[in-house]
Amino acid sequence: MIGFPRGKVAFRMLQDNDLESLHWGTLDVLENAGIKVFSEECLKLLEDAGCFVDRKQSLAKIPGNLVEEAIRKAKKNITLCARTPKYDVVLDGRRTYCCTDGNGTSVMDFETGKRRMSTSEDLATVGKVANALDSAHIFWPCISCQDIPDYYRHVADLKVALSSIEKHVQVETTSHRREAQWLVKLGTALAGDEKALRRRPIFSSMHCPFSPLQLDGGSTEGALALARAGVPISFYGMPQAGITGPVTLAGSIIVNNAEVLGGLTMAQLAAPGSPFMYGTGGAAFDMKTMTWAGGGPERALISAGSGELAHHYGFPILCGGIVTSAKVPGPQSCYEKMSSGLPQFYAGCDMVAGLGLLDDVTMLSYEQMVIDNEMVKIMARLAQGVIVDDDHMAIDLIKKVGPGGSFLPERHTISWLNKEHFMTEITDRRTGELWEADGKKSVVDRAHEKAAKIMKEHVVQPVPADVAKQFESIVKAAESDIKQHGLN
Repeated sequence: MIGFPRGKVAFRMLQDNDLESLHWGTLDVLENAGIKVFSEECLKLLEDAGCFVDRKQSLAKIPGNLVEEAIRKAKKNITLCARTPKYDVVLDGRRTYCCTDGNGTSVMDFETGKRRMSTSEDLATVGKVANALDSAHIFWPCISCQDIPDYYRHVADLKVALSSIEKHVQVETTSHRREAQWLVKLGTALAGDEKALRRRPIFSSMHCPFSPLQLDGGSTEGALALARAGVPISFYGMPQAGITGPVTLAGSIIVNNAEVLGGLTMAQLAAPGSPFMYGTGGAAFDMKTMTWAGGGPERALISAGSGELAHHYGFPILCGGIVTSAKVPGPQSCYEKMSSGLPQFYAGCDMVAGLGLLDDVTMLSYEQMVIDNEMVKIMARLAQGVIVDDDHMAIDLIKKVGPGGSFLPERHTISWLNKEHFMTEITDRRTGELWEADGKKSVVDRAHEKAAKIMKEHVVQPVPADVAKQFESIVKAAESDIKQHGLN
C-alpha cells in the first residue's frame, strides 16, 4: 500500500475547547458577516435553503444549522483512484500521502538551468518523473501548458496529466461549469462510463476562494458540476495572515474555515452526500517584502491547525506544506520545505502538497522534486517516533549478543532495518575522501542525475489507444466549444 503510516508522535496544537471555539466562531462569521458568491446559481441555491441573500452585494449569510447539516451529509471516507489501482489513495485516516505542488507557470530548464515558460512537453515529463518517485502519491499537475491557448488550457492540462502518469490526478484550475463538464468527459473516457467514474474517480478537483470570504462564481459552479458527477472536490482556502486574513493565525484559520464550509454547504445542497475534502493553503503575508511567505513557519502552523479542525469534522485534509520562496534548489529551499512540512506529518494530515516547485509555487525544478521526495521520507520517519514493544526492545537479542558482540549479522537486524532506519537515496553519508574522489557532487548534482535516469529509463504505462483517441477528440471539441461560447 502506498502512503506513509500515520505517525505515533503525539502532536496536538489545538485542544478540544480550541476546536469548538474555532467552529462556533466560524458559524458566527458565516451567519452574520456572510460570504460573497459571485454566481446567481449558487445564490439561488442558498436562498432556497433559507439563507439571507443580497444580490446587489452577491452576499449570502448562511445559518449555522445549514452548515452543520452539510458537514453531516458529506462523504468523508474517500478513495482517490488511479488508473493503475495499486496507486489508489485511501483516505481513511490511517496514512499520510504526499502530493506534488501545482499550477506553476515556469520551469527551470533541465539542461540549461534557466527559467522559461512551461509547456505540454514539460507537463508530460514531470508526470513521468512523479510516476517514478515513491513519495509522490498524488499528482497535482506541477505546471500548466503555457503553449496552449488559455481558454481551453485547463482541459488540455488534464488530458496530458492523465496520459502521463498512472497515479491519481488532482486539478486546481477548473474555472467554470462548462470547463468542468469537459473535464468530466475526459475522466469518463478513461474510467469507461459515468457510473465507472463515480465508482472510481480517477481525478479530483480543488477550488480556491478569494480571501477574505469570497467565492468565485465560475469556479464554484464548476465545483458543483463536478460534485454532481461524483468527482471528489475540495475548497482550498488561502488567506494571507495580515492582509487577506487577520494577522493572528487563529483568525486566519477561521477565515479559511468559513470559506471551506461555505463551499461545502453549496456542494451538499447541489449534490447531497458527494465526496468532500477539506483544504488549506494559508500562510503569512511578509510585511518586509510585501509578498506571500509560503515557506514561513506560519504556513505550517495554519496547515497543522486546519488539519486538526478538519479531523474534528471528520474530513480528510489536503494542506499546502512543503513550500519555499527560494529561487533555486539549495539550503533555503530545503530548510523552508522541511520546516513548513514537518508539522503536517506530526498533526496526521491526510495529504501534504508541495513536491517540486520553487519560488512560492511558481517554478518547477526536477532536482527539487527529487530532493523533496527524499525529505518527506525523513519527515514521515520523524513522525513515526520510537515504538516500544518486545520486538523493538530486543531484550533477548541483547542478552544473546552480550557485551562486546555485534548485532550486524543477526536476523533481527535484517528484518527491521528498512522499517526502523531511513534509507538514503541521494543523501551522501560517505567519508569526505570518498566524496572528493567521486567529484564532490552536491545533493543537487545527485538529484539531477536521478531525474535524468528516470527521464531516460522509467516507463509509464500508456492509456489504451482508443482512450487516447477519445482524449484527442474531447480536447478538440472543448477547444471549439469554449472558443465559440466562452465560459458561460
